[in-house]
Amino acid sequence: MNKMASFLRATYVGRALIPIGLILMVVSIFIFRSVDHIRDFRKTEAVVSRLEHAEDEYTDEQGQHHAATDTVYVKYTADGKEYEEEFGVFSGYKEGDRLSICYNPMNPTEISSPTSIVLPIAMLGGGAAAFIGGIISLIRAARKHKALRKQETEWTNSRSGSPV
Repeated sequence: MNKMASFLRATYVGRALIPIGLILMVVSIFIFRSVDHIRDFRKTEAVVSRLEHAEDEYTDEQGQHHAATDTVYVKYTADGKEYEEEFGVFSGYKEGDRLSICYNPMNPTEISSPTSIVLPIAMLGGGAAAFIGGIISLIRAARKHKALRKQETEWTNSRSGSPV
């Protein structure tokens, strides 16, 4: 059996887990940064004040259905003053729906969805676990490969009559 193929087969788990772990950790850092951006925002209740049609529903080439979307505008009160701002493009909202938003107290027209820190923490933990698991897997595979090489050398020496 080809030794390189054997080694690659023994290390595939580690070689897969390390980049997956790194990707998860990098993405979680970007999510942390976006959550940190709204850290000082204040949470308030808003009401969907109007909807502007953005896109009709359709089915794509893969057969997946996409709902119609609307640009959603919300009314909310910040520091005693009422504002109406674009919240984003979504499907499923109706005029009069209530939702939570966050606004920047320095610029109350800047709004965002409240985000939780749970997702980035879970992604960071999962990424770190995958990365560490990948390293452990590679170490075990390298030790096993080294032991097999040593055993192969001992067998070769014992067959040739050479002392071990």
